[in-house]
Amino acid sequence: MKRAIVVLAGLAMLALGGCRNDEPAAAGGPEAAGAAEAAGGTEATPEAAPSPELTGSAELRCLIEGSPWHVSKPDLETQMQGLLRGIDVTGVHMTGDQTLTVTPALKATFTDGITTTVTADLSGGLTMRVTQKHTGAASGGWQVDGNALTPQGAWTGGIKIDNKVTINGRSANAPIAMPADSLGDVPMTYTCVDGVLNLRAQGSPFIYMFR
Repeated sequence: MKRAIVVLAGLAMLALGGCRNDEPAAAGGPEAAGAAEAAGGTEATPEAAPSPELTGSAELRCLIEGSPWHVSKPDLETQMQGLLRGIDVTGVHMTGDQTLTVTPALKATFTDGITTTVTADLSGGLTMRVTQKHTGAASGGWQVDGNALTPQGAWTGGIKIDNKVTINGRSANAPIAMPADSLGDVPMTYTCVDGVLNLRAQGSPFIYMFR
């Protein structure tokens, strides 16, 4: 029983966030029309200024341009099932959604509304069900160095984690305290290719796939 809840504790840690970057795009200079007039042509119509291009690596551009991101619940369910070795897990089910938005200024917002239910058969005809509910949002900034994301400055908000354990339908105490930290304080690594973002928090057994 303890091992099942320990693994769930690792799942409870994903929460980050960000502010919008409301700076207006810099306007481009008007095109010169003197040459056209000298040639007898009509006055050129000024063109709209192009949007500023994102700089940085292809993966960094993918991270920003793919926002908002939605976590893949089927992928997390499969990972959890594989990590719960030695326990007769009969079901892992996730509902709700977890989203990530990232601005060009590398401000991020994680919004988490996922509920995870794990059911396992224990010895002696006992059935355990662990239900973990996440609610809330957290926001802050990142610094990028290659594929490393390091939290910068103060983070606001947070993810509330509610944990419930039942055995044969009756409430039971969790044998360990659930962590209350948010990932705003935890360095992460990422990869982003072809519309698929993978995030891994330092110390977490999970790779969070977003699409």
